[in-house]
Amino acid sequence: MRLILGYTASHAWIIATICFGIYAAIFFALFSVNHAPYYYFDNQDFLTYEGGGGRKLPHSAQNGTFEPMLKHYIGLAQLVITVAAASIAFGGTQTTKPAIALAKLFLAFCIIYGVLFCAAILYRYDEYNHNVECYTRFWYATVEGLGFTTLACFMLGYVAWALAWF
Repeated sequence: MRLILGYTASHAWIIATICFGIYAAIFFALFSVNHAPYYYFDNQDFLTYEGGGGRKLPHSAQNGTFEPMLKHYIGLAQLVITVAAASIAFGGTQTTKPAIALAKLFLAFCIIYGVLFCAAILYRYDEYNHNVECYTRFWYATVEGLGFTTLACFMLGYVAWALAWF
């Protein structure tokens, strides 16, 4: 069975394995480095429950929330997903270079991981607003891993695309 411009389903599985490998490496790196039982989205909660952890925090930490940053993260994810989708749909349509199909597969996985990142961070922040101890080490590594995998797949897609023209 042919998928895209001569690539078989096995090639798609190879790209899927590479992308999942990137996610797993980031997840386990974050999980092994961070040992706190749970993490705070909001600065004010960190200040209230942990007294700032011995750090000198800015005055805005007294009433700062994660919501403005959440909008930035979601906005960045939307931009990456939109550019990746547009590149898949409109880019390289007049070429039969296999590397373009490879790049499009990386961009497709970028979209998948980006959507998962948005869903995970929104879900965890909603849960966090009901229980500040629910953002555990596992969920922290999951959300961060999905976000950085989205960016890694995006970059790999465009690197593959650029190398296709050499």
